[in-house]
Amino acid sequence: MKTDFEHWLVAQFADTGPFTIFILLVQITSSNAVPLRSSYAHLIGAEMTWREMRTLLDGARAPWDGVAFFVGLGHQGGPLPDPVAARKLKEVEADVKADPLTLNRGLFFDRAGRHLRIDETAA
Repeated sequence: MKTDFEHWLVAQFADTGPFTIFILLVQITSSNAVPLRSSYAHLIGAEMTWREMRTLLDGARAPWDGVAFFVGLGHQGGPLPDPVAARKLKEVEADVKADPLTLNRGLFFDRAGRHLRIDETAA
């Protein structure tokens, strides 16, 4: 049975073709989602399974509970050039640090590849 991540990846690739993916590993607490590590990659196909992605994410050696993916496309479609992707990754990181609800603008998954959503809590 495919995970939410695998369904999303196939649909995303069908919609846009190759793209840049911004990856933010997150630790989830009872009251916050704290960014731990980030990176980006250029995806040129939709054949990656959740198990393969999780193996790559675990290579960051950070105690992550969730991962957010944000899609980037060049002006004419396709992956972003590396210098642009590096700048955009810093913007995504800053946006999530300023407001964890930004995670909902991307696709947010737990360690099992199930779609998550961050909700605001009352203080």
